[in-house]
Amino acid sequence: MKRTVKLSQAITLSAAALLAPLLLGCQDSLVEEKVDAKNRWLELRSSMMLDMAKQQFSTGDLKQAEKSVKDGLSIDPTHPGMHVLAGRISMEQGKLERAYHLFNAALELKPENAEACYYQGLVMQRWQRYEGSLEFYTKAYEYEADNASYLLAVTEILVDLDRADEAIALLEGKRQYFDQNAGVRATIGHLYFMKGEHAIAADYFYQASLLEPDNNKIQEKLAFSLTAVGEYDQAIEVFTQLLKDPDNKSRADIKRSLASSYMNTGRTKEARAVLIELARSPKGDVSDWIKLGEISYQQDELGGALQSASKVINLAPDRHEGYLLAGMVWQRRGNLNNALQMFDRAAAAAPASTEPLILRGLSLQKAGRFAAAAEAYQQALKRKPDDSRAIKLLAAVSDQGV
Repeated sequence: MKRTVKLSQAITLSAAALLAPLLLGCQDSLVEEKVDAKNRWLELRSSMMLDMAKQQFSTGDLKQAEKSVKDGLSIDPTHPGMHVLAGRISMEQGKLERAYHLFNAALELKPENAEACYYQGLVMQRWQRYEGSLEFYTKAYEYEADNASYLLAVTEILVDLDRADEAIALLEGKRQYFDQNAGVRATIGHLYFMKGEHAIAADYFYQASLLEPDNNKIQEKLAFSLTAVGEYDQAIEVFTQLLKDPDNKSRADIKRSLASSYMNTGRTKEARAVLIELARSPKGDVSDWIKLGEISYQQDELGGALQSASKVINLAPDRHEGYLLAGMVWQRRGNLNNALQMFDRAAAAAPASTEPLILRGLSLQKAGRFAAAAEAYQQALKRKPDDSRAIKLLAAVSDQGV
């Protein structure tokens, strides 16, 4: 009986010895599973906090976004995305130094973080440290080579560094890769426009407009590049379409360019209608009344021309254009005294210009006052000795016995 008890105890002890490592292993496994579960839960919570913070940031609620990021970092201080968003919030608040350190923290946690590199480059750009900015933008693009925004950031800095040709070469080399990206083509067009190569620019803007026909910024650049190469009819179509957009209805620059395009195609009636509307609007200025007066004068609408001249004189009494236009109207109406008075005031307002004196001379010459006309031409030559028109007119009155 005793032997049986002892044998049973031995078996029990042996079983316990054999099961102990297994039980410990199970306990370790359970601990690891709990840790993993906790980490997954923390990661899920921090991701949820980050998504919420991004939403708040996108709606402009910086205060709440900042609070959410702070809460998120308290849950997981090693989350790179949290540091990046915290840096972006600091940038919006004008705290560039703080943003710089936050982006650095994100890069320490994840060195190949394209987003952190991009925003670090943006900080450097705002500090006008363009070489450093180029380095970060380049890294961002290397880490995320399918992101056209990072590529365009690189080219922007190259332009700031007066390396526009490198920027063009870089973009043209990636044009096929970003075949459906309008921004790449529009940027190439812009760079060529800056170089004065407007025909090439217009071609690229046209390509970009086909990819994004509803992008008014691209359409606008296309229109201005078309005017630069003298393609006024096409420019008119684009300008007219742009003005149909409610956001562009009050755009004075587009209306002026449209009027100028009309004038360059001989469509003075349409140009005059646009200028009348613009000149009478709150955004109208002196230049609109000057052009309107010139058109009226060309169409022999002397009353309208004189009205425009008076408007110019009232708005800008120090400018010579209003007096000059008024003098031309009075000269055509045969009122020599009024014409001469206006030309004298124009000459005084523009002491370097020969035009008022030449027009004064022509008015006197037409009235048969050749000596006085010759004197006006001589005064013009004092201002500009090589003025060919004044030289010819002076020779002509001299031949008449002056």
